[in-house]
Order: sequence, then C-alpha cells, then structure tokens
Amino acid sequence: MKRFLWLAVIILLVIPQAGAYGRDTSQLILDSIPNYSFEINPAEPSNGWDWPSEDWVWDGGTAHDGNHSARISRTSGDETASIYSAYVPVQASSIYTLAFWMRTETASKTPSVSIYQYTSNNTQTGLRLIAYTNVGSGDNSWSLTSYRFQTTPDAALVRIRVFLYTDTTGTFWFDDFGLTQDGAAAYPFQAGFPVAATGWVYLSSPTVVDIDQDGQNELLVGAGDEVNGWDKTGATLAGYPLATGDRYIYNQLALADLNGDGGLEIVAGTRTPNPPEGQCRVFVWQPNGALLSGWPSNVDWNPLYSNSDCKVTSVVLADLDGNQDYEILASTTNNASGNPGGGVIPVNLYAWQADGNLVSGDWPSKLTAAGFYGAIAAGDLNMDGAAEIAAARDHHMLNAYPATGSPLTGWPIETYLDANEGDYQTDYRVVHGLSAPVLADLDGNGSTEYIVMGNISGPGSSTEVKNSALLVLNSDGTRLDNWQTPALGDGVLVQDELPQKSPAVADLDGDGKLEIIASGMDGWIRAYDVQQSLLWAFDYAQGHSLYASEAVIGDINSDGELEVVFGSYVPVSGGDWDGPVGLWALHADGSVVDGFPLVVPTPGIRAAPTLADLDSDGDLDILAASITGQVFVWDTPGIYDPTRLPWPMGRHDLQRSASYISTFGRSHIEGPPISVSQGETATFVIHISSLTPIDDSISLSDPIPAGITFIPGTLTASSGVATEHAGVITWSGVLPADLTVDISYQVSVATNKTRVIENTITIDTVIEGLLQRTGNLYANLYTAFLPSIKR
Repeated sequence: MKRFLWLAVIILLVIPQAGAYGRDTSQLILDSIPNYSFEINPAEPSNGWDWPSEDWVWDGGTAHDGNHSARISRTSGDETASIYSAYVPVQASSIYTLAFWMRTETASKTPSVSIYQYTSNNTQTGLRLIAYTNVGSGDNSWSLTSYRFQTTPDAALVRIRVFLYTDTTGTFWFDDFGLTQDGAAAYPFQAGFPVAATGWVYLSSPTVVDIDQDGQNELLVGAGDEVNGWDKTGATLAGYPLATGDRYIYNQLALADLNGDGGLEIVAGTRTPNPPEGQCRVFVWQPNGALLSGWPSNVDWNPLYSNSDCKVTSVVLADLDGNQDYEILASTTNNASGNPGGGVIPVNLYAWQADGNLVSGDWPSKLTAAGFYGAIAAGDLNMDGAAEIAAARDHHMLNAYPATGSPLTGWPIETYLDANEGDYQTDYRVVHGLSAPVLADLDGNGSTEYIVMGNISGPGSSTEVKNSALLVLNSDGTRLDNWQTPALGDGVLVQDELPQKSPAVADLDGDGKLEIIASGMDGWIRAYDVQQSLLWAFDYAQGHSLYASEAVIGDINSDGELEVVFGSYVPVSGGDWDGPVGLWALHADGSVVDGFPLVVPTPGIRAAPTLADLDSDGDLDILAASITGQVFVWDTPGIYDPTRLPWPMGRHDLQRSASYISTFGRSHIEGPPISVSQGETATFVIHISSLTPIDDSISLSDPIPAGITFIPGTLTASSGVATEHAGVITWSGVLPADLTVDISYQVSVATNKTRVIENTITIDTVIEGLLQRTGNLYANLYTAFLPSIKR
C-alpha cells in the first residue's frame, strides 16, 4: 500500500512543477550525463563515474531502464562512501533541472544527492546543492525526483555526488540521471552569492545597512544562534558572526541608533538553550560587535505551567514617549497555558530604555495566561505624536499599549468571528497565536487602522484551527466600515506547523489608498482594498502543502508599477521536502512577473525577502534567506529608488515597526465649520505637513467641486507657488524648514440645494505616492432651535 501511495504523490509533484515552476521533466536529455544509466562496467575507464572501493554495487539484476543500476546499503556506522559523476559542462547564470530515478527497500530517511559547481579552472563555486527525495519509510518502487537550480555567474561545470548519511538506513538503487538547461536566468546571482549562514533562518529577513560606516552596505541575517554578516562580495565581515550562546535567533533583527553616537545598534531575541527551564534573552550589539552596556537582558519564564519553552518572538524599536529616542520592545512566549485558571499571569511584553532599564510604568506587561507566538507592531495608533504597541497574544483578544504599559483606553477587545463580543461556548472566535499586526492609514483620512490576521477556532474548548480571518479595526478597536465580518481564507493546508501571518500594505493601484496583501493557511495570497473588495488572489501552492512568507512590495523592474514579492516554503515538520518552493513576484494586478518564481532550495523561504541595493550600483537587488541558511542576492533590471519601495523588508523597516503611517499623515483640508447659504462666501484652508525633511518638490491639485465657485484674488500660500486655472487650484514647492505649508482660498456657494459638498485634494508626496484628503462644506442646511428645558 505504501508503494502505490508514493507513486501517486510523485505524479502530483512532477506535473504541476513542470507547468508552473520549470521545464517538463519528462523531456530530460538523459545522455547529458556520461553513463547516465550505469550500463558501462565501473571497471571500464569510460564508465563516467568515480566508484569507491566500498559500499557501492553495480547491480545487474535491478534497473529502471536497461539492465543495470547503482545500489548502496547502510545499517549503521559512519556515512557511506560517495559515488561521483563526471564533470558536466554548464552555462553560467542559467537554470537547470537534474532528474533521476530511485528505488528503496526498508528506507529510513532520504539519501544525499548533491550538486557541486565549478569554474572553468575546476575551482568550486557557490554552495553545495541538495536534491531532496521525498522518500517515505519502508519500500518504494522506482520514483522520479527532479531538482531545479540556478548556476552561479562563474560556473562552467557541475558534478553529482550520492551517498547515505549516518541517520539514513536501508537499500537504495539509482538510475537514469539526466540534466537539462531551462534557459538563461532572468535574475542572475550577484557575484559572491549565495553564501551559507551558520545555521537555519526562521523569520530573520536579510538586513542591508552600512553597519561599519565605511560608505558601503553590508548584509546581516540572524541564523542559528548568531548574527551573520557579509560585505557586498559575500566575504564574512570582520568580527562576525556575533554569538548569543542560546538556542537560536527566531525573528527579525531590529536596528537603530540607540545611544546617539550616529551608528546603528543591532537588537535580537533568542530562544532558550535549555528548554523548558532556561530563560531567553534580548541582545543589543554596537556596530563594532561589542555588546552595548546593560545587555543582554533576561526575560521572565514560568517553568511551572508553561506549555512551551522560552522564546523572544519579536523585537521592535519605537519612540513610545515622543522624546525622539527609541525604546526597545520585545514579546515572549512566557505563558501559563498548562494551568490557565491557576492564578499565574506571566509577564511577556517588555519595554526597555537603551541602557537596559525598564521604561517607567507598568512594564513588563501581562494579560491572561497566554504568551506571544507572532510579532508585535508599534506606531502612532491614536495620533498623539507617540507610538503605541499593537499586541496579539495567543487568545481571542487584541491589545494596544501606550508608554505607560497599561492598556490603551478601550482595549483589549475581543475578536469573535462576527463581532467584538460573543459567547465563548457557542461562537467561533479569532485567535491570535501566530498573528503579526500591522498599523496603517489605509484610506488616507489621517487616522490609523489596526490590521491583523488570526486563526478561527472554537466554539467552546475546541482549539482546532479551521480557517484564517483578516480583521481591520479603527484606532478605538471597533471594526472599520465594511470589515464588520472579516475576510476569510479557504481552510488550512497543514495543521501541525502553522505560519506566522504578517500582512503588508501599499498603494498598488495608485489611487491614494492602501491595499492589504495577506496570505493565510490555504496556499493563496490575496489583495484587498479598504472596502474589503478582493482585488486578486493567487494560488502559489498549486496543490502542494506550502505556505508563504510575509510579502515585500516595490517596483523591482522600473516599469512604474509596484510588484509583490514573497517566498514559499514547506512546513518542515509536516510537508513534502521536495515540494516546488520558489521566490515569487506578482504584478499589482496579481499576475506573475516574467522570470518568476526564482529557484530556491527546499524547504524554501520562510522569512520575508528584502528589496535593497547591496552593492550600491544603483540597481535593485532582491535578497532572501532559505530556511536551511542559504542567503541569496539576485540582481534585477530595476533601478534602486527608495521612493518606489513602500514595504521593502520584513515588518516594513529596520525598526520592524510594521507601521505604515504616512509622513504626510497630518495633512488635511478644512472647510467652514457651519452651514453656508447660497451667495455667501466660505474659506478652505489646506494644511500640508511632513514628519521628516524632504528635498524634492511636492505638488497639490484641488479641482473645485460643483456647487461652489472660486473667488479670484483670494488664493494665498505660506510658501511655494499656488495658482488657479479653469476651476483647479494647484500648488508646488519644497517644504520650508518647519515642514509645513498652508494654502488658503475663498469660494462662494452657487447652489440653493441643501447638500454636503466634498472638496478632495490630491497631494503628490513623491516619496509615498499620492495622498488624498477631503474637506466638507455644508450648504444651505436648515437651522433648528430646540427648547431648553429646566428641571
């Protein structure tokens, strides 16, 4: 029975991969590898393979096609000897598919089928590539495995190596190796890449910064228990990696100048080295790799009732008190879920000053017995000039915290499927164990929305995850108009390793409003507008058990449109390790960009990719790290333009704030506060304000709406040039030192109808695209007098 199930899986894997991920493996050129079918005796010099003196057998009784195959067995001891193919010529910066047939008896784990690349002078280049075979335990009939890979810019030859690891047992037969070229790579690797990190990469996106202030960018990644660093050529930075001594770094690195010396400090959170007793920690390094004074800091851990080990699930840098300095925030898995009614409420949300002391107030924070398994966000939620923390613990409540550490007024809020209140025993609820909220002004009206995707479970004690649900809330926790019911996915692909759900936002269609890009647990990534209209949905899994990374967004090919870039990956503990993973790029309408998906090794990319210019050549680079620690840098034909990268990295920025609050967010237009009758005059005041200096000239357009008429001679501007022509007010200029411009003009009411006249302005911000604001004029309203009653 096992054999027939396996054959069915192989057929499903090969056919979709041929259509969506590369060449049809049924058309492989078998004679591209000398003695591809092992029909020549190994004793013959022309046999094409290097056979070792032990372990391997030239089997004349079993073959996939022909009369012979290569057989190897292992029961215990060291790894086996290796068989090597001849050196096969290849083209540099090209896509190839390797395929072979394999049969097993009493197999335990997958063998190693490795590919090595060499330059024309036989110097190894690039990393060892491993073609994973999705072997189940026991016996398997002849099955086809295919593996796509991209050659390096200096590759001229490849060689195949096959052996059994020390934890692989059983008997394996190999036959009919083939290699075909699928064409030139549309996106070649940057010279020196990919490179190998010192461990697995979970959710730590590549970070591109000039960390040593030498005028050149460097690349940092949290891999294993260390912060890895490379220069633009792929050479390891002096003093790196930065070791923690803990189990591993789980989430994003966060960077900012924390001590005011002009350099960027590096912040990372770890997982405990001794589960479940040990405490995890937050580290802060200076740019030279030395620990900042006061760090690392241990976080609390409750070993008595916790149902997991200690993990710092996110670090974020934000200005909580509005004093222009960053505070260091962290969420942890500290919980009491093993006895939620036992009265233990563990702390799991921290806010420190740069010196390692806790921020004054109610820090660290606690709420119920649940911990954090997703990530927090920080931004100005209530528009008070300081950041608040958006927090989603592992239960059906969402919270928001100001600098005091006490919940923001109106929070926490419950999240049931159809309301913020419900009955736990009878209603479905939205649970936030792996949620990563985002803060953004979606509709450009100057207020911030709270965007979060959670899991649907319940009712009652049922914890089975049934679907994903995307919620959009106002700053007070109420649901945004048209979002009273969340946007739902289409079920769950794999239950035993669910993904972190990190939405991203950007103005995909250039209408001045942000769209939400989110992937849940059903193998689809979707884009929604602020009205919850589904703009598009893309099936990246295509029938396989794959999940998606957080998306990043930018113009990667200089076509004037934004693209959505994300990786896919196999859930390591619950998927098929030869699943067709890749790095995708979609146009703003959801269609696939030519040349994608880019080839990545299984099990794929779980951390968000990064859009940056690593080598400072003016071209945009796409960077990504595979789960197993291969770090890729692809060159693109696009120009690096930071103004066209609205969401360029995991969690939006180097501080990992997951906050897209427009620098022009406080710009607005004011109309008269009371009703204006026909023939009377009214004044509109347009206020353009930026939070940061902008060197470029920005512009404004304001078509006068029907029902009112511009009064010549009344147009003024505090700076820049304002004009009126054919009923359209325009302004352009560079913001002055105070980053504020006021434009004023008068109109007369030209209608006798009772109505609200909407006056909409459009600001071309240059750095953030178009921004729209609306001011209202109330024309010819009736006045009503109510009696005053004295009791």
